[in-house]
Amino acid sequence: MRTNELHHQFEKYMQGVKDASQEVAAAQAIQQMLLHDDIPVCTKLSCVGISIPAYQLSGDYYDFIFDEQNGRYWVLVGDVMGKGIPASLMMVMVRSTVRCLTSIHKTPGELLYALNNLLWKDMTRLRSFSTLFCGMFDVHSSKFFYASAGHPSPLLSKKDEPLAQRLEGRGTIIGVLKNRRYNDFSVALSKGDLIVFCTDGVLEAMNKDKKHYGYEMLKKIIEANRNEDLSDLIQYISDDVKRYAEDYRRDDVALVALRCEEGAGSG
Repeated sequence: MRTNELHHQFEKYMQGVKDASQEVAAAQAIQQMLLHDDIPVCTKLSCVGISIPAYQLSGDYYDFIFDEQNGRYWVLVGDVMGKGIPASLMMVMVRSTVRCLTSIHKTPGELLYALNNLLWKDMTRLRSFSTLFCGMFDVHSSKFFYASAGHPSPLLSKKDEPLAQRLEGRGTIIGVLKNRRYNDFSVALSKGDLIVFCTDGVLEAMNKDKKHYGYEMLKKIIEANRNEDLSDLIQYISDDVKRYAEDYRRDDVALVALRCEEGAGSG
């Protein structure tokens, strides 16, 4: 969404704000506009994401940023501590800072290091923190580089392999300790390879027996639907989590899916 359009929508909503409930509704609309910004087009990738708040506003975050000049396509999924208005404010701060850093840093590990050092003081004062998975697809090499700040591992489903596997990577959450280093990992992607990212609202959804949805159930639905349209795939996952938890949402949920359309194995 272009800046002038966003400004117009902001003015439109604020003109109707007369009480606290309307302020929350306006904030919700603005947050959804930011989350549902146009996904940058890249011929080598297809991407889609959804965010479902537990209440009106969400602390979960995802973003797609294409640094076309340097051939770097960034994919980010994060989760700020808490829910509702406080978490949503922190989420916007994380999002804005990340967007300033992607044009400066070359690797996910470097970006997370800089992000943490920029935010740790404010987050410490506010007694907040954020998990964040930072991925970067290099359009020249078709390698997916990634680093994690305490975020749940995404699942990689290779086109020629029946079972999905975790992209493991550990690191300190954002906003707790200064000068933390984050390791970079990488995997080569071929045409048809799929990566699904989520926040803990998916994995920790509970049924009536207080059992978590977990990775095994997520793997099964990905493996059964890996060739579906990406929007349909994440909707299937969202619906399955909702069914499992019997429609009761305890936490915000964010889901992102990425498919390589032209990679190392392309002819």
